[in-house]
Amino acid sequence: MALGVLGALLVSVIVAMARLPDWPRQLGAFQGLYLLAFVPYALALARLARRPAGRRCGAVVLAVALAARLALLGTPPALSDDIYRYVWEGRVLLHGQNPWRSSPDDPALAPLRDPVIYPAVNHPGLAAIYPPLAEAGFALVAALSPTVTAMKLWVILHDLALVLLLTLGLRRAGRDPAWAAAYAWNPLVLVEYAGSGHNDPTAMVWLMAAVLVARSRPRLSAAALAAGTLVKLAPLLALPLLWRAWPWRARGLALALLLPGLGAFAWLTRGANSGLHAYWGSWRNNALVFELLERWTGSFGAARLVAGASVLALVAYALVRGWSPSRAARAATRGAFLVSPVAHPWYQGWFLMFEPWTAAAPWLLLSATAVLNYGVFTPPAAGRDFHLSLPWRVVEYGAPAVLALALAAVRARRGRAHDHPGGAAVV
Repeated sequence: MALGVLGALLVSVIVAMARLPDWPRQLGAFQGLYLLAFVPYALALARLARRPAGRRCGAVVLAVALAARLALLGTPPALSDDIYRYVWEGRVLLHGQNPWRSSPDDPALAPLRDPVIYPAVNHPGLAAIYPPLAEAGFALVAALSPTVTAMKLWVILHDLALVLLLTLGLRRAGRDPAWAAAYAWNPLVLVEYAGSGHNDPTAMVWLMAAVLVARSRPRLSAAALAAGTLVKLAPLLALPLLWRAWPWRARGLALALLLPGLGAFAWLTRGANSGLHAYWGSWRNNALVFELLERWTGSFGAARLVAGASVLALVAYALVRGWSPSRAARAATRGAFLVSPVAHPWYQGWFLMFEPWTAAAPWLLLSATAVLNYGVFTPPAAGRDFHLSLPWRVVEYGAPAVLALALAAVRARRGRAHDHPGGAAVV
């Protein structure tokens, strides 16, 4: 089936999803359409794996990516209320107040309370969690239009820029640019960023830029990594991976941008009502490996230390093995996601954006099973406070793990058959 036809099928499913009035209340229908969207997505990737796409297929990938995202632009962000906080904090900063010191329920901010945004802001007793460049972006959008739709458009524009970067990066590496569909058409990416408006792409695009030009334009790479880190802290994970590829001038530039930026962020978030401290100290959601670590160690703090040490060990291994920046960053983001106490579905975008280089079916399956985070086909009584039970989390993460083991067994069997043609497999 032609790639364009599969893209049209994907967009039609997304349009049907967008027409649902309330995703949480119609959870079964939403999750059914979500899983259905993986059919044309998987068929498209299978087609790309069988034979190279034509010259125009890169444009097809971009057109479908744009159409699918625009279809979700007007959809209410019913699965998450994070975007309301973005709008709120942008307004707070725009009016000369400090969102890192004043939580939404601070009486000093009472004049800013409106009937649309303020009632939907989550954790009203906590101050801002986001770094300075993220807040600057929120304020810019609020200055133009302090609405959810405008903020979603801000996220979508960054996400489309990321898709364009992927096509350019693949072409530069001699790969088929149509493989950008592995990220651009992924239903999780569409739902979480265009649908719910999570702001991760506003930092992910900078990390991808830093990785792609790490060797050809190292100072630009260093500046891009700093920019991404000052939007969300996750790109810091790639600093040791890129450090080796940079000359000393690029390293100095990275430090000159990161140290004052992160120092200011640490100073701004030092209050008792700090959202960053609350997130780091106690938040957890949808984690499996971390819960097992916590049960093994007996405490949240000890489990965090073990999880952090495991990620550092993975980064060190990548450095010793001499992996490319893209391969190392993908491995690091995957590992960090698996051991994190907070494994929100939208965090998967950080490693899904590297899938166009070597798409891995188990990780793509995880992006499908992640929809269980919102409930198991019926609206949970807890609403947005719902947390998936441990048995269902075993299903969520276990199905991709089983697929990974099965694929490894197939590869091992093919390797043995290649080593011993015409003979029985060696046990």
